[in-house]
Amino acid sequence: MCFSKFLTYIYTLSLVFTLTEQFSGHSQKKIMTEEEPVYEFANNLEDFGYFFNEEGKLRKKGTDEPFEFNVQEGNHHYNQKHYNALGDIITEKIYQMMEKDYKLQRSYLPVNAEEGEPQSFVFISGDLYTNSDKLMILVHGNGVVRAGQWARRLIINDCLDSGTQLPYIKWARENGYAVIVANTNINTGELPNNKKKKPVPIKGNATPEEHMESLWREFVQRCSVKHIAIVAHSYGGVCTLELAKKHLREFEERVFAIALTDSVHGLRGQEAEPEVVSYYKQHVVNWASAYDPLDAPLITTTDEVPTVSAGTDKHENTSYSSMHSIFKFFKEKYEETVNPSNKCKNEGDSNDQILPASDTPARDQGEGEETKDLTNQMEEQAQTDQSGTDMKESGSLEQTESSQSETIPGDHAVTVDEVNPEVKSEL
Repeated sequence: MCFSKFLTYIYTLSLVFTLTEQFSGHSQKKIMTEEEPVYEFANNLEDFGYFFNEEGKLRKKGTDEPFEFNVQEGNHHYNQKHYNALGDIITEKIYQMMEKDYKLQRSYLPVNAEEGEPQSFVFISGDLYTNSDKLMILVHGNGVVRAGQWARRLIINDCLDSGTQLPYIKWARENGYAVIVANTNINTGELPNNKKKKPVPIKGNATPEEHMESLWREFVQRCSVKHIAIVAHSYGGVCTLELAKKHLREFEERVFAIALTDSVHGLRGQEAEPEVVSYYKQHVVNWASAYDPLDAPLITTTDEVPTVSAGTDKHENTSYSSMHSIFKFFKEKYEETVNPSNKCKNEGDSNDQILPASDTPARDQGEGEETKDLTNQMEEQAQTDQSGTDMKESGSLEQTESSQSETIPGDHAVTVDEVNPEVKSEL
């Protein structure tokens, strides 16, 4: 009797195993039939059929026409892959331009990585360890952008000046600054002989915040520069605030100015201590997307950082549209730092000190446009398209790597950063 029950049990197990195997095989076949097609694209800009003209605009070879998204009519999947491949090539092109035209050098993180260990990298100027006076650190936002870029959409559809950090690097070098260009979105890599090619976190660089901490520890703390200026766009503002919280004394001693462009930081959401808030009120200005004229003061209801209009309501345009105001800001703050007697009379009002007078009065931020706390920002990021599939069929992007929100005149355009945080790991 027991033996009979045992046979029944074995039979039942074998039947379950067979059915499971058949179902699994069916599922695998179904998955295989639904696999994405593999496309091969050129690996350089010229073979891709594009070039940058003298104005820094991307143009087709032979016809001088601008970029067109619809390469194959009706095949959005192919067109998107084509766009992504072009974006990767442009990333390498920007790297090459920083190295060739501005003599910046790739420096890898972690610095003392073991053989085969995945690494990230930044770009530094050759005088980083010999320039004891000034340093500029550039921090892009979240998503597909890499070192040297503000917005891929602008590089492809507008020009190099508006979409890259190259104008900032040029101004910094002409004005005696050493330069560090952060690369916060390279967070994973592959181990050698890894057949599954499963990406692993890069030590000390697994998140944008970790990357900035490593950058500070390995490069900034090892150089003797006395006066540091930081430009941080969008989620770069979150990383910069986290860095300031950990190194407040160093920031107070060395970082004389921070220019944010449509930053999505939150002093409250990131639980900044009163000392950090006080520092930010004195040394930081956020150029926010708004309909108001450039430098017009904006009043936010949930953030104490001095905020002014970037002169554009487009999130991804803020770094370019506010560029000359930021340069002026740095010049004035530097002069105040090295010659304290030249400080403006009304020291308590940061906007009055550092920004040109505006005929537009400061306007309060509407209740419906209050700055979102960091938790909501990160949740909304996860809902955004990962790879820019928000392109219009006409060939231009409806949005960019930077998602936007509507703006009410006089209000700070509250934004959530570029794309899904998962895209940060793209190599």
